[in-house]
Amino acid sequence: MMLTHVGNQELEGQPLTWTKDEMLLLSRDGQLHAFAPKYAKNSKKTGTVFRGYSIMEMRSRLREEFDSSFDVSHSQHFVVAHPKGVWSVWADRMESFYRSFTHYMAVRGFDLADPQVPLVAIVFRNKNEYYDHAAKSGSPLQPGTLGHYDPGTNRIFLFDAGMEADQDWTASIDTIIHEATHQTAYNVGVHRRFAEQPRWLVEGLAMMFEARGLWDPRATHTQRDRINAGRLDDFRYFLENRPTDMLPKLISSDSLYRTSPVAAYAEAWTLSFFLCETRPKEYCEYLQRVGSRKTFSTYPARARMADFASYFGSDFAQLDADLQRFVAELK
Repeated sequence: MMLTHVGNQELEGQPLTWTKDEMLLLSRDGQLHAFAPKYAKNSKKTGTVFRGYSIMEMRSRLREEFDSSFDVSHSQHFVVAHPKGVWSVWADRMESFYRSFTHYMAVRGFDLADPQVPLVAIVFRNKNEYYDHAAKSGSPLQPGTLGHYDPGTNRIFLFDAGMEADQDWTASIDTIIHEATHQTAYNVGVHRRFAEQPRWLVEGLAMMFEARGLWDPRATHTQRDRINAGRLDDFRYFLENRPTDMLPKLISSDSLYRTSPVAAYAEAWTLSFFLCETRPKEYCEYLQRVGSRKTFSTYPARARMADFASYFGSDFAQLDADLQRFVAELK
């Protein structure tokens, strides 16, 4: 690790890449900083291995970052900045999901790592505060966004939808679970945070966990409990005019998310759920293969297709027929 000063920032962390034009530094709070080495002043080595902040160190830093109207709660893995009051339950909610997710992956053969840094979530009082913060951070949000995970900062950002401590928090559960899946998967080794990952695979896993049968250990263990009903409805809506080459398009590129985002999300959930339910061993091995890609590597179409075919075959017409037959039987 190194300590350096860039402008008015003091940064301590691990250089991930370093050229004469750019340094990418993973700081001890999990954020990625990019800057030209010539702007780094008074640099010195502070350690031989990366060491993230402790939970209590991260809690203190968040108290300094946010004003006195916010409080900070923590659990074993999470530190959550939130408005004062009943919102203190957020850290426990996040921790409960973390246990469900890591248990689900561990029993399927994943060798999970402990997060290198505390997992941070920021909960705003309302939608306006949430959108204003995103705009000031240089990441304006699309209308209708309820929350997001930012890979650059490694944080979840969302807003409270009027929940109270004694209310059923599932009022906003889809967004919370979706973003917590992204954050947890990138920090325990299911996805590789600093390598290009197919968007359908990342989003498909997050949408699978929106189903109560996956994240709630109290739920019954039937296939119906594992179905994301909203995404299934979307898939069936688009089915009549669905292109015959949809699967190769989805697997080889992320472009569908720019041209037809609703259809892309529906396809991603459907393919992920189909593979997980019918070919669970191959699906988990494929996830591990993609998640082990080299840091900062790109993932060109040919490599994406080859990796997918090595686990599920290259007969996409047959695979699509199997998928549609599977969907037709879902209830």
